[in-house]
Order: sequence, then structure tokens, then C-alpha cells
Amino acid sequence: MRFSSGITRRANSVVSTEMPADVGALDAAVDEVERRSAERWLSPTFQLWQPASGSWLEGRAAGEIPDAETDAFYEGQQRLGDLLDRRGYQEVAPTKVLWMDRSDVPADTEWDRRILVSETLSENWLSASLRSGDAEDVEDQASRLVRRRLLGGGRSRFYSCLDAEGQIGGGAKLSLVTPEGSGRTYAGIYALWVRDDLRGQGLSASLLDAIFNHLVRLDVSGCWLQVEERSARALGVYRAAGFSTVAQYRYLTHLD
Repeated sequence: MRFSSGITRRANSVVSTEMPADVGALDAAVDEVERRSAERWLSPTFQLWQPASGSWLEGRAAGEIPDAETDAFYEGQQRLGDLLDRRGYQEVAPTKVLWMDRSDVPADTEWDRRILVSETLSENWLSASLRSGDAEDVEDQASRLVRRRLLGGGRSRFYSCLDAEGQIGGGAKLSLVTPEGSGRTYAGIYALWVRDDLRGQGLSASLLDAIFNHLVRLDVSGCWLQVEERSARALGVYRAAGFSTVAQYRYLTHLD
């Protein structure tokens, strides 16, 4: 169970790698989530994973489930989804997970001289990113603190694209993750944004090129990012850059 004062859906949702086979145990687990969410004045929200093609059965038919462990995982996600449907939960924000192998990262990208990079999250970057979206807590110090903790942890790089006046007009975060015992490092792209008045000018592609410019020099096994299905323009940019869909998830939440 992840709780972060209601800031971001992902950081306030439940994700499970194993699902109890007993119906009563599954019901009890959902009851516990609902109780703890209510204590925090939050709507109970579950993040449910699916294969790239869609449902568990569709993933099977498409050959996207390579082994019994993966099959059991998606089957469990399906059972939880069925239970939440019966309880009146509603689906929100279906999201695609995109992936690019290390061998597919473009090796000849040019660096846009408007782009700056930092290994720390600055107040200017945080403020500019908040103003680019629909957040209403740009000046709310408590909310800013939570967002800083969410964005600033781990091994990260923050990219800023400056406008003609030298103000931050777009940005992105690159995180490097090395799962314990894996011996491999993966790169994740988060919080890629462009200011409203600068959209449609290719800044997203320039930010991606800057990230690729670094990735070819890092020992990573691949790169992922996540984007909501409703963001058709962003999906088009990422697919044009060479990303492909490897999985997807949806949120089920109780809005009453």
C-alpha cells in the first residue's frame, strides 16, 4: 500500500505481486485497503497489470506470457479486477508501459544547446514542472515537500529545456535502477513535460535525444517509460523514437 498525501495516483495505490487463492482472504485484503485509505481521507485505488495486448486471456493467446509464474501473476490480477468490479470500483487512467532495449537506443542523437542537466532537483525545475500541469499546489509548501521526495530520490538526472528568455520551458527526469542481485541497471524516464505555449515545437523529441545521448554512454540494459493512453501525442512521440509497448496497467478506484 502506497500513500503520499494524495499526490500522484501511482504513489497512492496498491500493487500486488501475489494474490491469495482463497476468496475470503482476497476480500479481507481489499477490506484492509479500504480501511487504511479511509483513515487518510483517500479513495481506495488499485494498480492492476495486464499484458501488452490487453487482458490475461488475450496475452495468453498472443504468446506474451512466457512461463507459469507470469501466467499466475496476470491471472491473479484478473481475479482481483473481477472482485473490484463487483464492489463497484471504476476504471481510471489506463496506462501503457513502453520499453527500449539498450541495442535500440539511438547512438547518433544531437545535443540541443538549450538543454541543461543536473543531478539534483532544483526549486526552479520543480516549480516549472508543476505550472506545466494541472497541479493547484505550486505554492503549497507541504505538497511541494511530498513532490520533492517523490521526484528527488535515487540516482537521477534532471533535464531542462530553456525558452528564448532563459526560463525552463520543458523538462524530464531520468532514473537509474539496479535491482538487488540482478547485476543489471535499467533507466526510467519520468515526468517529461513541455509548457503549454511551447507544445508542438519538438521539445519532447529534443529532451528524449538528450537522454539517449547519455544512455549510450551508460551501462544500462534498457529504458522504460509509462504514459496514459489518453496522451495520444506523447505516445506518438515515444513510438517514433523507437519505444514499444510491453505491458499495461489500469487503476480501479472507489469514488464514493
